[in-house]
Amino acid sequence: MILLAGNTSVNIEPLTAKDLECVTVLQPEGWGDILPSIQSYCASDFCYPLKATVDGAIVGIGTAIVHGKTAWLAHIIVHKDYRNKGIGTTVTKSLVDLVTTTSCKTILLLATTLGEPVYRKFGFQVEAQYLFFDHGTLPPADKSPHIIEYHSQYEDVIFKLDCKVSGEDRKRLLKEHSAETKLFVEHEELIGFYAATLGEGLIVAEDCNAGFELMKLKFTNNKNFCIPENNEAGINFLTRHGFKECRKASRMILGEKIVWDGKKLYSRIGGNLG
Repeated sequence: MILLAGNTSVNIEPLTAKDLECVTVLQPEGWGDILPSIQSYCASDFCYPLKATVDGAIVGIGTAIVHGKTAWLAHIIVHKDYRNKGIGTTVTKSLVDLVTTTSCKTILLLATTLGEPVYRKFGFQVEAQYLFFDHGTLPPADKSPHIIEYHSQYEDVIFKLDCKVSGEDRKRLLKEHSAETKLFVEHEELIGFYAATLGEGLIVAEDCNAGFELMKLKFTNNKNFCIPENNEAGINFLTRHGFKECRKASRMILGEKIVWDGKKLYSRIGGNLG
């Protein structure tokens, strides 16, 4: 479909694995390598990546990740030479239009300062801030008897806990990373989990003790943390160990509100999934 973004003629089409070698030119400064995420979107049946092309060249991308009644917009990126021409707006509109053809009732995203004004045009509203922390040091992870390897007997409990905290049905996503997920179990009851290979290392925990122990474990793999602003226990734990807040991102929502509990999120997945 041909759309006009300013005076630029833009074609919006599905992004496929054949396009991956052209995506690296869109890599923004300060972001982690975008290619693994884009590869996973192209391979997943619940992700809908799009590309914006001008004269056959990819100048922008974006993806909708759909979890039934909720969806996330992710990796909306425009080549630096084509910014301020309305291409980001065009990609966003195409993703919103795509999502509205599904059963989805709620669209979420994490916005940078640069992107937030674009999303406000579509009616997205800020509902929370995520805070980024770095330059601290956590104590070594204890060899806690409560932290165990993943076991299938806890699979449904993991899904229920994640749904309780995120307000979303993310079973298919979590299943892809279950083999590397660590569990915090007390008296045979699941209190928290750490999905080590899911983005930055998702940590969900019912209480702060489980959250802190799993944060120590994550620190051996990833030294930075991003958590919602209302997780005061997690923030205090990080600041006590020398971490400094370095930036923020806005969690924005369009459509029906969902009930989620940021106080129990001790490490996010990433900018693409909160």
